Amino acid sequence: MTDKMDNRKEDDISINIISAPNNVEPVSKSPVGNAAKDAFCIYAGMRHAVGSVIKMEDGSEVICTDNGTWQNT
Repeated sequence: MTDKMDNRKEDDISINIISAPNNVEPVSKSPVGNAAKDAFCIYAGMRHAVGSVIKMEDGSEVICTDNGTWQNT
């Protein structure tokens, strides 16, 4: 299967800081988990590890939580 949303793939995931328009900056140089076994959130068609943050244009932030959802900080 080639679907990007297929969490059975064993893609490495990293903690990222995301800002508009879809600028992604990794927090660490190496992956912190694997999509096959670790929780992650989806944003802009990419997987982001728990702890990743989206910085909104209005200055607010949301964080990826261990249940795979984005929550206000």
